Amino acid sequence: MKPTRRSLVYLGWQSNGNFGDDLLHETWRAALDDPLDVEAPLTTRAYLRALPRVARERFRLVGSERIVLLGGGTTIGYQAWAEHARLAVRNYGAAGVVGVGLGAAARTDAYALSRHPQQWSAWQELDGMRLAGVRGPITADEVTEHLGPTTVCGDPALLYPLVRSVEPTGTPGRRRIGVALGSDPQTRFDVETVAAAVDEHALATGTHEVVAFALSRPDRAAARALSERLVTPSTVHEYTDVATTMSVLAGCDLVVSERLHGVVAALALDVPTVPLSYASKCDDFWSSVTGGPAPVSVGHSVDALVRAMLGADAVRAGATGTVFALQERLEGIRRELVDWLRGGRSTAALLHTGPVSS
Repeated sequence: MKPTRRSLVYLGWQSNGNFGDDLLHETWRAALDDPLDVEAPLTTRAYLRALPRVARERFRLVGSERIVLLGGGTTIGYQAWAEHARLAVRNYGAAGVVGVGLGAAARTDAYALSRHPQQWSAWQELDGMRLAGVRGPITADEVTEHLGPTTVCGDPALLYPLVRSVEPTGTPGRRRIGVALGSDPQTRFDVETVAAAVDEHALATGTHEVVAFALSRPDRAAARALSERLVTPSTVHEYTDVATTMSVLAGCDLVVSERLHGVVAALALDVPTVPLSYASKCDDFWSSVTGGPAPVSVGHSVDALVRAMLGADAVRAGATGTVFALQERLEGIRRELVDWLRGGRSTAALLHTGPVSS
């Protein structure tokens, strides 16, 4: 008997000029050795605009068992993402959804929740939803309360250097600090304060250059503003593709990032990192690798950021074992998905293996 074909439908916010979402998509493409080129639109209006493409993809998928892969991001709990998942399952005829490394906003995060309303009941009503692991302990607390017990697997982008080769760019012997400011729609941090702290640290450590990263289109103004205020020589790196940006990050001796996936990528590359926490998702990830919240938050002083930068290498060394353990958990989930794609695991077994499934 001919085995049934298996196909993944990818659900995410990739291809919108945002490094983090593209990094997640590229990580999963490499990790699963799958093009993941069936990408679900998000809204009903988007489906209508993409109707010819969706029809062609549906025809391609005829005769295959389908699963929607929600590959990361701050999504779980949000009303909009529950609807995105529901539409993907319905419109692609999928058996269910597998979510890996998803993040939730803390119930006390007024900033995030004012922008993205939660509706946990919509997630409870999703049929065939398996949450294979969450990004961090804040998310684990929220999911446990609303959906059931879960485990922390970390952010899936931690796998990237294990599945893609990254060659650092830069001049050997020249110290570089990478700084990524930005959140949507703009940075929540004071550019003058950050610039003053970076200059002070650069002078104390003999740093030759600062790279001001714009990891998303809205970040370009902040990157240019930071570069203009720095005394230390600087360049602006505008995100265009994952591989190039990962190489530039890998060439830094220290990364300071407001963008969450600047932090995730730097840690995955074993680069000392200082997260600038503008929302609970930053603390969620940071606590998954260090056991505590990010050391620098909105309203910080120059001295606070300088202290965090000086201590970043010790924090990196202390987190190495935890990062490895999270990569091992993510690798286990990757193996399950590959086993399913190759026909070694049934769809029912994939969807109904804990920790959270419905």
